[in-house]
Amino acid sequence: MIWTQKEIIVFLKDVKRVISDLENGKHRQYQKSFLNTRSALIGKNHVRMYFRKENKDLITILLFFDMRQDPQKIIDLLK
Repeated sequence: MIWTQKEIIVFLKDVKRVISDLENGKHRQYQKSFLNTRSALIGKNHVRMYFRKENKDLITILLFFDMRQDPQKIIDLLK
């Protein structure tokens, strides 16, 4: 799938909003996943951003995943 310029701009805006929430300590508002991770749905693009709080000052973004793929891939990628 090829994204339009407008879709890319909206996607990046949504990612920045989630990152801003994480920077402001709002990581618990996002869905708990597995292996000590949480995830945020990014816009209407069926993309989920997975992240993990490493300590009080560090949150690591692990991956962006297109939810239209096989969900087993998420487990394999996060191992």
